[in-house]
Amino acid sequence: MKRKIAIGIAAVAVAIMPMALTWMWLDFCDMQSLKWEIQDEKLYEGFSWLSNNTKEGETVLAWWDYADGIEKIGRRKVVIREASRNIKETIAGRQKYPWSWIEYELWYPYESEDKVRDVANFFIAENSNESMSIARKYGANYVLVIYPDDIWKFPAIVLASGNEPGDYITGNLTIESIERREVVKKETVGIKMIYGDNVEGFEKVFDNRKMRIYKLK
Repeated sequence: MKRKIAIGIAAVAVAIMPMALTWMWLDFCDMQSLKWEIQDEKLYEGFSWLSNNTKEGETVLAWWDYADGIEKIGRRKVVIREASRNIKETIAGRQKYPWSWIEYELWYPYESEDKVRDVANFFIAENSNESMSIARKYGANYVLVIYPDDIWKFPAIVLASGNEPGDYITGNLTIESIERREVVKKETVGIKMIYGDNVEGFEKVFDNRKMRIYKLK
């Protein structure tokens, strides 16, 4: 009797598994869609600016979250498209449902850890010459940041560089403290760009108070 029950359970599991995997794949694809980039007017405006005001084949350095918008709306190349495996716990979609981590382990195309570290080092550098060197290493012509989103993401950026987030930014990330710039511990190139400051070696060419785009001089 017990063997029959076990066989029955196994048969049900085998029958359900393909349907469950199909549903999980569709859910994963939905999380990778362009919905949020299109729905946010300021983001869409910025990505469209890239398409209309930069040259075909040019490359944009940005944190990995914005790769789809840059490539599919802005029609420009990116330095990184995805997060690296060593910062997988910072991927919001991976935490969406209790099973989302399985979807990411099965299908997420993790980026090279070295490339993600280099991009992170671009943003945490306190010397713009160091940042320019990294940008040129990957043939980047532009840098794209988003305010205040990239302040909230800055701890993940610092982690990707191999450093301690608390050395660069406080843990009290409220919109009020961000607006007053109270969260900043180090005035890095990335921080300056996120806040729309002038940065030596770069020219700010687009700013709609949410997305900021800098061009290497």
